[in-house]
Amino acid sequence: MKKTLAILLALMVIGLAGCGSPAAVATEDNRVVVDYEIDIPEGFEEQEIEGLELYCMNADGSNINMTILDKTAADDASFEGITVEMLRETLQDGFQQTYEMEVNIEEDSLTQEPVCDFPAYQYTCSYELAGVPLEQLIVCINADKIYTITYTDASGEWMETFQSSAQNIQLVTETGE
Repeated sequence: MKKTLAILLALMVIGLAGCGSPAAVATEDNRVVVDYEIDIPEGFEEQEIEGLELYCMNADGSNINMTILDKTAADDASFEGITVEMLRETLQDGFQQTYEMEVNIEEDSLTQEPVCDFPAYQYTCSYELAGVPLEQLIVCINADKIYTITYTDASGEWMETFQSSAQNIQLVTETGE
């Protein structure tokens, strides 16, 4: 059940990634991300999941996943106007429309801090899904593409470690043509 729930959450976040993000400035320096580094805690096993660039899962159902989506000019514009309310509604509506599941966000917050000098936001939320209390940290980066790293804590044991990992995300870039 926990593995199915974890994969469901990972796939749901793909929709959240596409909703844009705050404080975007078009990348005028033509930097292109050629690699990335994310600290994966011990005990997380990498698995192949279609549609995800990265997926690592712990035996307790906690997971880390990453999506990379092409972006449009509209993504740059929408990045500026993102709000905690928009993200909350997107997540709740996505679960309802995709899986016919009610999700009530109990707590959430949004911060906007650059990652590797790219505009980014960090959205944290907690909710219960199918009787399982979850806490998530979603880091969305507006670079040459939209990079979204989602940390899901299903045990209540990982959030501090996930926050540390999120602070250390590195995007390796080269100057594009």
